[in-house]
Amino acid sequence: MDSARYKKAISRNLAELQWAIIHRTTLQGIEQAKPVYHYFLHSAYTGLFNDYIAHCLKVFDLSSGSASFWYIYRTHEKRVKDFAKTSGIDLEELLIVAQKLKHIRDKTHFHIDPDGVLDPKEIWRQADITGKRLAQAVDAVWQILTHLQQLLGLPEVNLPNYTVQSAKDAALRAESPRSGT
Repeated sequence: MDSARYKKAISRNLAELQWAIIHRTTLQGIEQAKPVYHYFLHSAYTGLFNDYIAHCLKVFDLSSGSASFWYIYRTHEKRVKDFAKTSGIDLEELLIVAQKLKHIRDKTHFHIDPDGVLDPKEIWRQADITGKRLAQAVDAVWQILTHLQQLLGLPEVNLPNYTVQSAKDAALRAESPRSGT
């Protein structure tokens, strides 16, 4: 095992998850502020959704050539399994979510599949991954990786004090008409 690579993989995956969680929080805030009429907010929402999925795709990438969560899992499988068991995390569910994300990635999100181009929404329906299911998987991997981070004494990657309510408030301010404009 390459200890430096393993530690860097944990840090990088935590950074990817940190942004995924921040983007998810912002998306939820914008959703609660609906209806969104302003092109700026609609554009921001679409971009944040794309980034959220991109961060998730990186972390859940099943490729053996990737330093994703699954590389970390394969490197210290017992350590991850033990923590998952004591924390009530279903590793099989994380694998299913990873496979569903791969389907989305391969068919429409980063590749334009010749058949998928006919109905991209069908690709998402086929993947059958809900926002809640993806959020639970993201949060579970965050738990596992922060545990490993602490166990190995790595520099902390934390989440900012940022809530759905603060994102909603910002979205509502962006939507409100300004006096004199």
